[in-house]
Amino acid sequence: MSTEQGVIILQYVARALFAVLAVIYFNHSDGFFFALPAVTPWVLAGSYLGLQLLFLLARVPHATLLASGLDLVILGVVILIDAGQPPPTMALLFLAVLSNGLLYGLRRFLIMLAAAEVVLAIVMPIRLSYGDDGGDLLNPAASASLFLLAALTVCMLYFGLMIWRNQVLARQSVENAWRDPQTGFISRAALTSTAGWLIPLHDRLSSPLTLVLVHDDDLNALADAIGQRLRRSDIVARYDEAHLALLLPCTATGAAEQLLADLRASRPGLCAALLTLHSANAALEQVLHHLQTAMPRTRPDEGHWLAHATPLV
Repeated sequence: MSTEQGVIILQYVARALFAVLAVIYFNHSDGFFFALPAVTPWVLAGSYLGLQLLFLLARVPHATLLASGLDLVILGVVILIDAGQPPPTMALLFLAVLSNGLLYGLRRFLIMLAAAEVVLAIVMPIRLSYGDDGGDLLNPAASASLFLLAALTVCMLYFGLMIWRNQVLARQSVENAWRDPQTGFISRAALTSTAGWLIPLHDRLSSPLTLVLVHDDDLNALADAIGQRLRRSDIVARYDEAHLALLLPCTATGAAEQLLADLRASRPGLCAALLTLHSANAALEQVLHHLQTAMPRTRPDEGHWLAHATPLV
């Protein structure tokens, strides 16, 4: 059910159920809007399901879009022959538009909504002009049909706004999980889940990897200062409310100290804890926690702003 093919099969099953429901409805109605043979609903349903099955099995290009277009065409015909006032089958058009939006996103929803309105703009004037009152919009039957049309249009617009809102919230949650919105750096979760491979890599290359935990009372100013001085290969992340974590690949202790000294020249209140790894015996989260335990040994005054964490065994 979670695969693309599973969704397509589920759509076909839903189309088949609604087609059967429409046939049952027409078989129990008094007649059609136009004079048609009684077998018409069966012919329409059979042709419709056969074409949908062809789209399902043949794997033609843009099969899902063609299937959605066929939905609108057949529903336009069904609404046209529905003798109900207002036609109950108009609700199926709403379901077709909404299901496309839920499955394929806002763009498909808007395309289907525009196409549905085109279908209704063709079908409804024909129904009104061939009605008993010859197109009189003030008669109760025509007013009921137009009210249903307006209500379904407003509902589709409302659900479109809800789909757009859900997409925006989902995108924001992904961005917040990956990127810290305050500093613009990646989050702690993103750091620990994606950067752990740097430790065994540098061990294999026999290259030092230096990790630093940095604190400043003005975290935004510190983030700006760090962003102007780091190399493209360096990694910066928001560790917690008060600290930034720096991963400096291929950087020895002396080079890391020089970088921190340059940062402190612009941010006098900076404090940092530093550890250079030469082996792959520790996990990234363990090293960062070890640096956090070393931070209480630092003070903003000169000579105590930098703490070297003890090597991990």
